[in-house]
Amino acid sequence: MRKTTFLIAGGALTLLATQALAQDRDWDRRDHRSEQRDDRYDRRDDRRDDRRDRWGGGGIVLFEHRDFYGDARPIRGDMPDLARIGFNDRVSSMRISRGAWQFCEHAYFQGRCWVYDYDVGVLPNRQNDRFSSVRRVR
Repeated sequence: MRKTTFLIAGGALTLLATQALAQDRDWDRRDHRSEQRDDRYDRRDDRRDDRRDRWGGGGIVLFEHRDFYGDARPIRGDMPDLARIGFNDRVSSMRISRGAWQFCEHAYFQGRCWVYDYDVGVLPNRQNDRFSSVRRVR
């Protein structure tokens, strides 16, 4: 009885190991294909593709936390006071799908302002959680 159980268990382990190797080979092929497909997005000109614009429309998305996490607010036009949408002094990262945008530290585009035309995963300390107004400049 013990020998039979050992043979069955040993055979099952061999079978599992063989399947794991087959899955690893398939995984490597899938990774290679995805690298080939995604390398076209490495250029700066291609970063504004439809994968990034899931919020629908050519604006920006502001995120509460760094690295595009937390509460998010899509913006499509000028926003002179982010307090209206409950996002005053809460922006820590942003995704920009089109154009250049000006971010100011006070409402109605007052105070110090910065212009961005690219995604920012982590804002510098002087700008983190300080934006109160946003507008498109080009």
